[in-house]
Amino acid sequence: GGFRRYPDHVGATVKPGWDYLLGAIWVTMTAALAWDPRPSRDIKLVLIGLGGGLVIEGWGTNTLLWTYWTDERPPLWILPAWPVAALCIDRFARGVRILAPWLPRLGPAYWFVMPVFILLFTRLMRPALTHPWTLAVLLLMVVVTFVAPRPRRDLVLFVTGALAGIFLEYWGTSRGCWTYWSLQVPPVEAVLAHGFASVAFARGVQLLEGIVTRLPVSGRVRELLLSGRS
Repeated sequence: GGFRRYPDHVGATVKPGWDYLLGAIWVTMTAALAWDPRPSRDIKLVLIGLGGGLVIEGWGTNTLLWTYWTDERPPLWILPAWPVAALCIDRFARGVRILAPWLPRLGPAYWFVMPVFILLFTRLMRPALTHPWTLAVLLLMVVVTFVAPRPRRDLVLFVTGALAGIFLEYWGTSRGCWTYWSLQVPPVEAVLAHGFASVAFARGVQLLEGIVTRLPVSGRVRELLLSGRS
């Protein structure tokens, strides 16, 4: 089962055969999902990841910064991939903190890494830089970066998400599942964007937890909703 897609960026052809990279991604992500589940936090990440994925895909495909082989804007089948990736990167980041406990100590680098990424990402945005949706996304990125940051945690998430993005983006662009306007396989900005998205999803969970703390519910319900809090 499986296939490889060989794009020529005009008319991609499909050849039968097992896709080993896709298989490795599936196995790795399945193993990550099975490790140390935290239902309360996971549910919040799924909700934020699904909503965030819809925003990202809706913006990117409707401004034609990237297109899918089905030409859908966006394809509904890609949306569940975002909460799954959010859960996996959350697990990977926890593992990184165990295996590389020195990395969170580099937290102050967050204030360099994140603004530089935003500047770099404008290169990928260039064809749609004046589009209202792009301006809204840029504003959202600035808000995510500077409002309620947790530099030690966020830097680990950014690095971990970007590393995962290498494999996800290479698979998608090299198989012609999606194609960026620049035709790069893949653009470095898109790889790093997975790291930024991981930080944004964590920030969304923070916001959701802040709302929960203000809800007029019993202490037991509040404790349940906030269990697994980051």
